[in-house]
Amino acid sequence: MDLKIEKNIPMPKSGLTFLKSMEVGDSVVCSTSQYHTLRTSANNSQSVKVSARQEKDGLYRVWRVK
Repeated sequence: MDLKIEKNIPMPKSGLTFLKSMEVGDSVVCSTSQYHTLRTSANNSQSVKVSARQEKDGLYRVWRVK
């Protein structure tokens, strides 16, 4: 098995990191897969809560509510 070790590759930010950068009342429009990532991150957190609505174009608007 040939595996290549890579160094200094930054880890991607999690959905929770993104949500914590938002202020309460801020919203973002995102795709279905991004919505599921944000919702899962918020559900696993006690400090961040979100509310979302699907828009007419099929995208989701997600608000930080806590």
